[in-house]
Amino acid sequence: MDKFVIFYLALLVGVPAGIALSVASRSVRDGVFTLMVACTCIPDAVGINFISREFYRANTRGFEITLFDLCALVLFGAMLLCRDYRPFRWIPALSGPFLLYVLVIFLSWLAVSPSRLEVPDAAAYLVPYEWFEIKLYPLFELTKVLRGFFIYLVVVNYLRDERALRPLLTGVVLAALLVTYIAVTDRYVVGIHRVSATLGHPNSLCTYMAMLGAVLFAACLQRQSLPGSLLLGAVTAGCGLTVILAISRGGLAAYMLGLFLVLAGLFHRHLTFKNFLVVLVGLVIATLALAYASSTLLGRFVKEQDVSTDLDYRRFYNAEAKGMAADHPLLGVGMGNFSAYSWDRYAAEVDPLLPPGTPAHNNWYLTLGELGWLGVAALGFLWFRFYQFSGRLLFDRSRGAAQALAVGAIAATVACQLQSLLQLGYRQSPIYFMLMILMGVGVGVRQWHSTPAPATGS
Repeated sequence: MDKFVIFYLALLVGVPAGIALSVASRSVRDGVFTLMVACTCIPDAVGINFISREFYRANTRGFEITLFDLCALVLFGAMLLCRDYRPFRWIPALSGPFLLYVLVIFLSWLAVSPSRLEVPDAAAYLVPYEWFEIKLYPLFELTKVLRGFFIYLVVVNYLRDERALRPLLTGVVLAALLVTYIAVTDRYVVGIHRVSATLGHPNSLCTYMAMLGAVLFAACLQRQSLPGSLLLGAVTAGCGLTVILAISRGGLAAYMLGLFLVLAGLFHRHLTFKNFLVVLVGLVIATLALAYASSTLLGRFVKEQDVSTDLDYRRFYNAEAKGMAADHPLLGVGMGNFSAYSWDRYAAEVDPLLPPGTPAHNNWYLTLGELGWLGVAALGFLWFRFYQFSGRLLFDRSRGAAQALAVGAIAATVACQLQSLLQLGYRQSPIYFMLMILMGVGVGVRQWHSTPAPATGS
């Protein structure tokens, strides 16, 4: 109850006060932007759910409202009132693909029938409800997608000059430092074998930190001073250490892919002795860290878990998605309804011994089962347009900080795409909202450098 009281006070008093202060001071606006970025790493501590269904197995279990939503509202209100942000881009690039994706989710919800499914007796000990509310769960997901687009709209409009990059990078650094500290403490003080820190699951932690690591590495290479680069490099290494402590094959691969893409996109632009030194030191530290953790990693990857068996289970979940798409080819069973339909029949059809209720771990198969082929096409089109539009920055020879952070943001989304072939992270709130911020960075920088800069004011 205290959390709800705090929320209503923040909404009714804090947001208007934040808008007024942000209009009066650019420093306050920057602080709010930093807070919005940083607090994505602690969703449970700064968010509440309305009409919560916490026992249901899905990525979104209620109508979520978090601190970063309130920060986005403050920034949105301030930008509408400040001359610095005129003209306001109400329909930025990707608006069409985003709205198409939302339309498919909405049509899929309309097509869901009946309105609920009976919870089988076998699930009664896990789900203390009599019915799966399959008309309700898609609304949880739909509102989250719309919130993500709103945050994307805010980020695209906020990134209009070099100064706007500082609060962005500061927020990423703060999030990385906080999560790294908690992960190290959990491992070496509390004694947790596979850490998850504030992200709820080790695989989610890996995805999130792999994304942050790519952005930080890009800033590290672009920074001209050696102390600044070493500081950002140390935070990047902290992200890598956290990934190692989470002991995830996919997470480690995603982290390395993100760094490689940044290196490929930026190293030739910033070919300096300082960067040779930073990369060399980074390789030495990475080698020592992997050598130190080799017994733990080998134990997890080779002895404790059989890779083929693990992948077979994922194939079973994918087979459930195929079955749902075979019966509901155009619009699927409704976003968020995978678990309910898995319990209802599809897990048993795939394998009578398969534990039901687990959503597909591959984001594209999950989308196929829940939104059908139209959903896969809409989501694919959204990502195609993002990489088509912002991907040009990967080949831009500019040495500016904006282009560097945009390359880091694009690389981070690719790392997330890789991890989302094997894990559920893509649809989980902290990762999803960080993705929306990073998409806003890629598109915002691209639009910023393809249109005349607006006049600045106080």
